[in-house]
Amino acid sequence: MSRVIVARERGAPEVLQMETQEVEDPKKGQTKVRVRACGVAFGDIMRRRGLLTGPGPLTPGYDMVGEVLSGDLPAGTRVAAMLANPGQGGYAEEIVFETERLLTVPDAVDDVTAAALGLNYITALQLLTRLCDVEEGDAILVHGASGGVGTALLELAKQRGLKTYGTASKANHEVVIERGGIPIDYRTEDFEAVLAEVEPDGVAAVFDSIGGDNLRRSARVLKPSGTLVTFGVTGFSDGWLDIVRGQLPYVCLKLNPMAPKVRMYAITVTPGCGWRACRDDWSALLELSAQGALHPLVGATVPLEDAARAHRMLEEREVAGKIVLTV
Repeated sequence: MSRVIVARERGAPEVLQMETQEVEDPKKGQTKVRVRACGVAFGDIMRRRGLLTGPGPLTPGYDMVGEVLSGDLPAGTRVAAMLANPGQGGYAEEIVFETERLLTVPDAVDDVTAAALGLNYITALQLLTRLCDVEEGDAILVHGASGGVGTALLELAKQRGLKTYGTASKANHEVVIERGGIPIDYRTEDFEAVLAEVEPDGVAAVFDSIGGDNLRRSARVLKPSGTLVTFGVTGFSDGWLDIVRGQLPYVCLKLNPMAPKVRMYAITVTPGCGWRACRDDWSALLELSAQGALHPLVGATVPLEDAARAHRMLEEREVAGKIVLTV
Protein backbone atom coordinates (compact mmCIF):
# COMPACT_ATOMS: atom_id res chain seq x y z
CA MET A 1 0.00 0.00 0.00
CA SER A 2 1.12 3.54 -0.72
CA ARG A 3 0.14 6.88 0.72
CA VAL A 4 -0.88 9.20 -2.11
CA ILE A 5 -1.98 12.85 -2.29
CA VAL A 6 -5.27 13.04 -4.22
CA ALA A 7 -7.57 15.89 -5.23
CA ARG A 8 -11.04 14.49 -5.92
CA GLU A 9 -12.40 17.92 -6.68
CA ARG A 10 -10.84 21.12 -7.99
CA GLY A 11 -10.29 24.16 -5.83
CA ALA A 12 -8.17 25.54 -2.99
CA PRO A 13 -5.11 23.75 -1.55
CA GLU A 14 -7.34 21.99 0.99
CA VAL A 15 -8.72 19.70 -1.74
CA LEU A 16 -5.36 17.88 -1.56
CA GLN A 17 -5.93 14.95 0.77
CA MET A 18 -3.86 11.94 1.78
CA GLU A 19 -5.22 8.54 0.76
CA THR A 20 -3.91 4.98 0.86
CA GLN A 21 -3.89 3.06 -2.42
CA GLU A 22 -2.66 -0.31 -3.57
CA VAL A 23 0.27 -0.27 -5.99
CA GLU A 24 0.49 -3.16 -8.45
CA ASP A 25 3.68 -5.13 -8.92
CA PRO A 26 5.72 -4.01 -11.93
CA LYS A 27 5.23 -5.83 -15.23
CA LYS A 28 7.93 -6.50 -17.82
CA GLY A 29 9.58 -3.21 -18.77
CA GLN A 30 8.46 -1.56 -15.53
CA THR A 31 10.07 -0.68 -12.21
CA LYS A 32 8.49 0.07 -8.85
CA VAL A 33 10.06 3.04 -7.07
CA ARG A 34 9.91 4.25 -3.48
CA VAL A 35 9.64 8.04 -3.78
CA ARG A 36 11.98 10.11 -1.59
CA ALA A 37 11.42 13.63 -2.96
CA CYS A 38 9.25 15.35 -5.55
CA GLY A 39 9.02 18.91 -6.80
CA VAL A 40 6.13 21.33 -6.35
CA ALA A 41 5.40 23.28 -9.54
CA PHE A 42 3.08 26.06 -10.60
CA GLY A 43 1.60 23.61 -13.10
CA ASP A 44 0.48 21.50 -10.12
CA ILE A 45 -1.45 24.48 -8.81
CA MET A 46 -3.11 25.09 -12.16
CA ARG A 47 -4.22 21.47 -12.35
CA ARG A 48 -5.50 21.53 -8.79
CA ARG A 49 -7.58 24.58 -9.69
CA GLY A 50 -9.12 22.70 -12.62
CA LEU A 51 -6.96 24.10 -15.41
CA LEU A 52 -5.01 21.79 -17.77
CA THR A 53 -6.90 18.73 -16.46
CA GLY A 54 -10.45 17.44 -16.60
CA PRO A 55 -12.62 16.08 -13.79
CA GLY A 56 -11.73 13.01 -11.78
CA PRO A 57 -9.08 12.12 -9.21
CA LEU A 58 -5.80 14.02 -9.56
CA THR A 59 -2.39 13.31 -8.05
CA PRO A 60 -0.08 16.26 -8.84
CA GLY A 61 3.64 16.09 -9.46
CA TYR A 62 5.81 16.40 -12.57
CA ASP A 63 8.99 14.81 -11.27
CA MET A 64 10.25 12.49 -8.55
CA VAL A 65 13.44 11.07 -7.06
CA GLY A 66 13.53 7.75 -5.22
CA GLU A 67 14.96 4.26 -5.00
CA VAL A 68 14.10 1.05 -6.80
CA LEU A 69 11.98 -1.46 -4.89
CA SER A 70 11.54 -4.11 -7.60
CA GLY A 71 11.45 -4.59 -11.36
CA ASP A 72 14.06 -4.33 -14.09
CA LEU A 73 16.69 -2.45 -12.06
CA PRO A 74 18.58 -3.59 -8.95
CA ALA A 75 16.78 -2.85 -5.70
CA GLY A 76 18.16 0.23 -3.95
CA THR A 77 19.26 1.98 -7.15
CA ARG A 78 18.61 5.70 -6.83
CA VAL A 79 16.60 6.97 -9.77
CA ALA A 80 14.63 9.96 -11.00
CA ALA A 81 11.87 10.37 -13.57
CA MET A 82 9.57 12.83 -15.24
CA LEU A 83 5.99 11.62 -14.96
CA ALA A 84 4.31 10.32 -18.10
CA ASN A 85 0.97 11.76 -17.01
CA PRO A 86 1.22 14.73 -14.62
CA GLY A 87 -2.37 14.06 -13.59
CA GLN A 88 -1.12 10.85 -11.96
CA GLY A 89 2.01 12.34 -10.54
CA GLY A 90 4.78 12.15 -8.03
CA TYR A 91 2.98 13.08 -4.79
CA ALA A 92 3.06 9.48 -3.60
CA GLU A 93 5.14 7.00 -1.61
CA GLU A 94 5.39 4.36 -4.35
CA ILE A 95 4.97 4.56 -8.12
CA VAL A 96 5.41 2.07 -10.98
CA PHE A 97 7.27 3.52 -13.98
CA GLU A 98 8.26 2.43 -17.45
CA THR A 99 11.90 1.56 -16.84
CA GLU A 100 13.15 3.44 -19.90
CA ARG A 101 11.91 6.70 -18.39
CA LEU A 102 14.16 6.34 -15.34
CA LEU A 103 17.59 7.91 -15.00
CA THR A 104 20.23 7.14 -12.39
CA VAL A 105 21.00 9.71 -9.68
CA PRO A 106 24.73 10.11 -8.83
CA ASP A 107 25.72 9.23 -5.27
CA ALA A 108 27.10 12.75 -4.77
CA VAL A 109 23.66 14.35 -5.26
CA ASP A 110 21.13 14.09 -2.42
CA ASP A 111 17.43 13.45 -3.04
CA VAL A 112 16.21 17.01 -2.44
CA THR A 113 18.88 18.55 -4.68
CA ALA A 114 18.15 16.00 -7.40
CA ALA A 115 14.44 16.87 -7.25
CA ALA A 116 15.21 20.60 -7.37
CA LEU A 117 17.17 19.94 -10.57
CA GLY A 118 14.07 18.38 -12.16
CA LEU A 119 11.31 20.31 -13.89
CA ASN A 120 12.60 23.82 -13.21
CA TYR A 121 16.18 23.25 -14.27
CA ILE A 122 15.17 21.14 -17.26
CA THR A 123 12.88 23.97 -18.33
CA ALA A 124 15.63 26.58 -17.84
CA LEU A 125 18.22 24.53 -19.72
CA GLN A 126 15.89 23.91 -22.64
CA LEU A 127 14.87 27.55 -22.79
CA LEU A 128 18.51 28.60 -23.03
CA THR A 129 19.81 25.88 -25.32
CA ARG A 130 16.91 24.61 -27.42
CA LEU A 131 14.78 27.72 -27.96
CA CYS A 132 17.26 30.60 -28.00
CA ASP A 133 20.42 31.50 -29.86
CA VAL A 134 22.28 33.27 -27.06
CA GLU A 135 26.05 33.49 -26.90
CA GLU A 136 28.62 34.37 -24.27
CA GLY A 137 28.49 38.08 -23.51
CA ASP A 138 24.84 38.50 -24.55
CA ALA A 139 22.43 40.30 -22.22
CA ILE A 140 19.10 38.68 -21.30
CA LEU A 141 16.13 39.52 -19.08
CA VAL A 142 14.45 37.00 -16.76
CA HIS A 143 11.08 37.80 -15.22
CA GLY A 144 10.29 36.20 -11.87
CA ALA A 145 14.01 35.78 -11.31
CA SER A 146 13.70 34.61 -7.69
CA GLY A 147 11.31 31.76 -8.50
CA GLY A 148 12.10 28.15 -9.29
CA VAL A 149 12.70 28.52 -13.03
CA GLY A 150 14.03 32.06 -12.55
CA THR A 151 16.84 31.04 -10.19
CA ALA A 152 17.68 28.11 -12.47
CA LEU A 153 17.91 30.46 -15.47
CA LEU A 154 20.18 32.80 -13.51
CA GLU A 155 22.59 30.01 -12.55
CA LEU A 156 22.72 28.42 -15.99
CA ALA A 157 23.05 31.81 -17.69
CA LYS A 158 25.99 32.71 -15.44
CA GLN A 159 27.71 29.46 -16.43
CA ARG A 160 27.34 30.44 -20.07
CA GLY A 161 28.81 33.89 -19.58
CA LEU A 162 25.56 35.79 -20.12
CA LYS A 163 24.74 39.15 -18.57
CA THR A 164 21.41 38.62 -16.87
CA TYR A 165 18.89 41.14 -15.57
CA GLY A 166 16.18 39.75 -13.33
CA THR A 167 12.92 41.24 -12.11
CA ALA A 168 12.14 40.44 -8.49
CA SER A 169 10.81 42.09 -5.36
CA LYS A 170 13.32 44.06 -3.30
CA ALA A 171 13.29 41.35 -0.62
CA ASN A 172 14.67 38.85 -3.14
CA HIS A 173 17.35 41.00 -4.74
CA GLU A 174 20.09 39.25 -2.78
CA VAL A 175 18.95 35.94 -4.29
CA VAL A 176 19.29 37.41 -7.78
CA ILE A 177 22.72 38.86 -7.03
CA GLU A 178 24.03 35.63 -5.48
CA ARG A 179 23.20 33.82 -8.72
CA GLY A 180 24.97 36.34 -10.90
CA GLY A 181 22.00 38.49 -11.90
CA ILE A 182 21.38 42.22 -11.87
CA PRO A 183 18.11 42.82 -10.00
CA ILE A 184 15.31 45.12 -11.09
CA ASP A 185 12.55 45.81 -8.55
CA TYR A 186 9.33 45.17 -10.46
CA ARG A 187 7.31 47.02 -7.83
CA THR A 188 9.20 50.32 -7.87
CA GLU A 189 11.14 50.27 -11.16
CA ASP A 190 10.05 50.21 -14.81
CA PHE A 191 12.17 47.50 -16.40
CA GLU A 192 11.71 49.11 -19.83
CA ALA A 193 13.20 52.39 -18.56
CA VAL A 194 16.02 50.63 -16.73
CA LEU A 195 17.05 48.58 -19.77
CA ALA A 196 16.69 51.52 -22.14
CA GLU A 197 19.41 53.21 -20.12
CA VAL A 198 21.80 50.30 -19.54
CA GLU A 199 21.13 48.25 -22.69
CA PRO A 200 20.12 50.86 -25.31
CA ASP A 201 20.58 48.38 -28.17
CA GLY A 202 18.26 45.88 -26.49
CA VAL A 203 18.77 42.44 -24.96
CA ALA A 204 19.24 39.18 -26.85
CA ALA A 205 16.37 37.34 -25.13
CA VAL A 206 13.59 37.81 -22.62
CA PHE A 207 12.14 34.90 -20.63
CA ASP A 208 8.60 35.89 -19.64
CA SER A 209 6.55 33.60 -17.38
CA ILE A 210 3.97 36.27 -16.57
CA GLY A 211 2.08 36.79 -19.82
CA GLY A 212 -0.51 39.45 -20.57
CA ASP A 213 0.64 42.97 -21.33
CA ASN A 214 4.02 42.08 -19.86
CA LEU A 215 4.73 40.28 -23.17
CA ARG A 216 4.35 43.49 -25.16
CA ARG A 217 6.62 45.33 -22.74
CA SER A 218 9.15 42.51 -22.91
CA ALA A 219 9.16 42.66 -26.70
CA ARG A 220 10.02 46.36 -26.57
CA VAL A 221 13.34 45.76 -24.74
CA LEU A 222 14.63 43.24 -27.30
CA LYS A 223 17.18 43.97 -29.98
CA PRO A 224 15.79 43.44 -33.52
CA SER A 225 17.26 39.93 -33.70
CA GLY A 226 16.20 39.05 -30.14
CA THR A 227 13.91 36.27 -28.97
CA LEU A 228 10.94 36.56 -26.62
CA VAL A 229 10.09 33.28 -24.91
CA THR A 230 6.80 32.96 -23.06
CA PHE A 231 6.55 29.83 -20.93
CA GLY A 232 3.78 30.54 -18.44
CA VAL A 233 1.00 32.83 -17.34
CA THR A 234 1.64 33.21 -13.62
CA GLY A 235 -0.12 36.56 -13.69
CA PHE A 236 -3.23 35.05 -15.32
CA SER A 237 -4.21 31.74 -13.79
CA ASP A 238 -7.70 32.02 -12.28
CA GLY A 239 -9.58 30.47 -15.20
CA TRP A 240 -9.43 29.54 -18.86
CA LEU A 241 -10.69 32.93 -20.03
CA ASP A 242 -8.04 34.56 -17.87
CA ILE A 243 -5.32 32.39 -19.40
CA VAL A 244 -6.54 33.08 -22.94
CA ARG A 245 -6.52 36.80 -22.18
CA GLY A 246 -3.02 36.46 -20.79
CA GLN A 247 -1.75 34.91 -24.02
CA LEU A 248 -3.54 37.17 -26.53
CA PRO A 249 -0.49 39.47 -26.73
CA TYR A 250 1.56 36.39 -27.68
CA VAL A 251 -0.79 35.70 -30.59
CA CYS A 252 -0.70 39.34 -31.72
CA LEU A 253 3.10 39.45 -31.52
CA LYS A 254 3.40 36.13 -33.34
CA LEU A 255 1.23 37.35 -36.21
CA ASN A 256 3.06 40.66 -36.51
CA PRO A 257 5.79 40.37 -39.18
CA MET A 258 7.60 43.35 -37.64
CA ALA A 259 7.74 41.76 -34.15
CA PRO A 260 10.82 40.00 -32.79
CA LYS A 261 11.02 36.24 -32.72
CA VAL A 262 8.40 35.00 -30.25
CA ARG A 263 8.29 31.44 -28.97
CA MET A 264 6.02 29.63 -26.53
CA TYR A 265 7.31 26.84 -24.33
CA ALA A 266 5.04 23.93 -23.35
CA ILE A 267 5.55 22.70 -19.79
CA THR A 268 8.35 20.07 -19.50
CA VAL A 269 8.65 19.46 -23.24
CA THR A 270 10.31 21.74 -25.75
CA PRO A 271 8.55 21.77 -29.13
CA GLY A 272 9.99 18.93 -31.19
CA CYS A 273 11.34 17.18 -28.09
CA GLY A 274 9.78 14.85 -25.56
CA TRP A 275 10.39 12.91 -22.39
CA ARG A 276 13.67 11.51 -23.72
CA ALA A 277 15.07 15.02 -24.07
CA CYS A 278 13.90 15.80 -20.54
CA ARG A 279 15.52 12.62 -19.23
CA ASP A 280 18.80 13.36 -21.01
CA ASP A 281 18.86 17.00 -19.90
CA TRP A 282 18.15 16.01 -16.29
CA SER A 283 21.02 13.50 -16.42
CA ALA A 284 23.35 16.23 -17.64
CA LEU A 285 22.21 18.57 -14.87
CA LEU A 286 22.73 15.88 -12.22
CA GLU A 287 26.28 15.28 -13.46
CA LEU A 288 27.03 19.00 -13.23
CA SER A 289 25.68 19.02 -9.69
CA ALA A 290 27.79 15.98 -8.79
CA GLN A 291 30.83 17.94 -9.99
CA GLY A 292 29.87 20.89 -7.77
CA ALA A 293 28.93 23.12 -10.70
CA LEU A 294 25.22 23.58 -9.86
CA HIS A 295 23.62 24.55 -6.55
CA PRO A 296 19.83 24.82 -6.91
CA LEU A 297 18.10 27.08 -4.42
CA VAL A 298 15.67 25.08 -2.30
CA GLY A 299 13.37 27.54 -0.57
CA ALA A 300 11.62 24.94 1.57
CA THR A 301 11.25 21.20 2.12
CA VAL A 302 7.78 20.08 3.18
CA PRO A 303 6.58 16.58 4.21
CA LEU A 304 4.33 14.86 1.68
CA GLU A 305 1.37 14.96 4.05
CA ASP A 306 1.60 18.77 4.10
CA ALA A 307 1.26 19.14 0.32
CA ALA A 308 -1.59 21.65 0.77
CA ARG A 309 0.73 23.89 2.80
CA ALA A 310 3.40 23.61 0.10
CA HIS A 311 0.85 24.77 -2.50
CA ARG A 312 -0.12 27.75 -0.38
CA MET A 313 3.54 28.68 0.04
CA LEU A 314 4.07 28.61 -3.72
CA GLU A 315 0.87 30.50 -4.52
CA GLU A 316 1.68 33.21 -1.99
CA ARG A 317 5.35 33.32 -3.03
CA GLU A 318 6.50 32.86 0.54
CA VAL A 319 9.94 31.58 -0.41
CA ALA A 320 12.45 32.04 -3.20
CA GLY A 321 13.60 29.08 -5.25
CA LYS A 322 12.14 25.58 -5.33
CA ILE A 323 9.74 23.88 -2.90
CA VAL A 324 10.34 20.14 -2.55
CA LEU A 325 8.09 17.54 -0.93
CA THR A 326 9.93 14.89 1.07
CA VAL A 327 8.58 11.38 1.60
